[in-house]
Amino acid sequence: MKKICLTITIAAFLLILTNGIQAQTTQTKLDQVELMKQIIGKWQADVGKDTIEVWECQQYGKAFIVNVYQGIKGHKTPMYINNIGFDSKENKFKGYVLWSDGYYSTWIGSFNTEKKYVVDMVHNFNPETAYAKFESETINPKERNWTSFNKEGVQTSVLKFIKVE
Repeated sequence: MKKICLTITIAAFLLILTNGIQAQTTQTKLDQVELMKQIIGKWQADVGKDTIEVWECQQYGKAFIVNVYQGIKGHKTPMYINNIGFDSKENKFKGYVLWSDGYYSTWIGSFNTEKKYVVDMVHNFNPETAYAKFESETINPKERNWTSFNKEGVQTSVLKFIKVE
């Protein structure tokens, strides 16, 4: 009887032990700040007849600043400045956009692959208040697409940026 109880106990223990073992995926954590360096430089996209949108992106320590303006028939019109900081606890970037008319907006985003950057536009950095989404996909070091989506996830526009400097 003791031998049967011991055998059953050992079998049950092994069953529980093997049932609790799970394979671990070895997903490497993306170096968000290093990947953001892909945007450094001057980028432009055609947005309409005689109109280009220009992004001048620079690194500021571990942060980034993007000065955006439109060139309309050769005339430079400021649009906004995007200040981008990195939240290491959340492993996400947070951006504060100051528009030339004094309005501001905030966003939260991160790279989900080495080539795709996803941004949720939110009210005052609250992720539960997302009202639009953007995706930036690097095609190659000199080309990337910037896609806009509304709150429902419907694509509203695509800009094709070319690095000019």
